[in-house]
Amino acid sequence: MNKRSAQPARRRRGYTLAELMVSLSIFAFSSTAMSSLMFATFNTNRHVKSTTDGSAQAEIAIRRIIETTRSAADIIYSSPSTGLLIQTPPDSNNLSYIFIYYAQNNQLRERIQTAGSLTLIQDTVLVDALATNGFTVTRTNPGTFPESYSVQITLATTPVAVTRTVTITGRNLTQ
Repeated sequence: MNKRSAQPARRRRGYTLAELMVSLSIFAFSSTAMSSLMFATFNTNRHVKSTTDGSAQAEIAIRRIIETTRSAADIIYSSPSTGLLIQTPPDSNNLSYIFIYYAQNNQLRERIQTAGSLTLIQDTVLVDALATNGFTVTRTNPGTFPESYSVQITLATTPVAVTRTVTITGRNLTQ
């Protein structure tokens, strides 16, 4: 017997063209699925972050308005551009302050000035992405005392607008 026939035939190393095509097809399919999943995750993350940021801005603005209104001596509202005017009772230095919450250039702003002299103390942006007609104040009990107001803030966040509404009754209002 010769040596060639005595040893079993060795299989050649390597893959056939069909095996390579099948493996590349599986790889391409799984890569496409993973990239689609990655883009969907990115879009969901963007949506959640935008909604969370908008909710946080709206909550902070609403809380500031609530705290100021509850300690107010007087409340006046005529329109979103002129704003919600809230006058505080005099402090220990006998100074009273006027807080004005108003909409301007798709922003909700807070202006603080001293009552009487109307000296501007600060004018800051509370909400940056206010929707069109996104700041409304409605008196909920006209003609009765104490005054109650419904305040609504709507932010133009993408892809869903964020709205916060609260009804506030002043505790220290004078008739």
